[in-house]
Amino acid sequence: MTPRALTIAGSDVSGGAGIEADLKMFQESGVFGTAVLTCIVTFDPENDFGHALDFMEPDTVQRQLDSTLAVHRFDVLKSGMLGSVESALVLAERLRTNELPYVFDPVLVCKGAGTMVDLKDLFVENLVPLAHVITPNLEEAATLTGADALTSVDEMAEAARAIHAQGATNVVIKGGARLAGDEAIDVLFDGETLTTFSSPKIEEHLVNGAGCSFASTVAAEIAHGRPVADAVANAKQRVTRGIATSLDNAIGVDSLFFGGPRDGDAGLPEVTRQTR
Repeated sequence: MTPRALTIAGSDVSGGAGIEADLKMFQESGVFGTAVLTCIVTFDPENDFGHALDFMEPDTVQRQLDSTLAVHRFDVLKSGMLGSVESALVLAERLRTNELPYVFDPVLVCKGAGTMVDLKDLFVENLVPLAHVITPNLEEAATLTGADALTSVDEMAEAARAIHAQGATNVVIKGGARLAGDEAIDVLFDGETLTTFSSPKIEEHLVNGAGCSFASTVAAEIAHGRPVADAVANAKQRVTRGIATSLDNAIGVDSLFFGGPRDGDAGLPEVTRQTR
């Protein structure tokens, strides 16, 4: 049967991130996807494309969840930008009543916009312990653990262990272009083994949607029944390709676009995996 995945996230009208990115990556991964909308992100062209957020009412989020969970039998749930405390609590309550694998992309910071909503304590208390996989970037991992900026693989590993101690089963910290050096490095900690994934950086320029696409691809791979470490390696490979074929736009942060081959993963970049 075709795997099915649900994303609970915001809409990014630029098309590169949010539910737009999630649904594209589900499709690229051979997974049927549906979406619950939590907020809409728009940009002000008259003010340096600053972000604005319009939140869905909590009962609207609840009705969407009730509807789609009644229509489909999902293999995985993934959340991205929740936007508001109310939406996060609605999701947490629903997650406690099912046993589906949950991939949590804890969006606390939007590229170029700073911290949007103070959800750190709510996340740590309500959502981190429910996560089968959590995928913070460097800033989000630092915020969740109360650490200073993460600037090395050792600091990423320490943060991964700290977030695992908060209750997440598997912690993936995304280094990406933000980590100094020629390699884009991510780390996975599953409670016992620390695994690093590296691939040559395509560029230093930030790409909108890279984090969303990574998390949604991890979710899609889990929906296919793949182990978490394999899901992370495959997601990194696909997103690296998407960065290489990203599109420029007026915002100044390129839009990720997976213009990959349609015959499997031929031609995708090599990802090196090491455990310790």
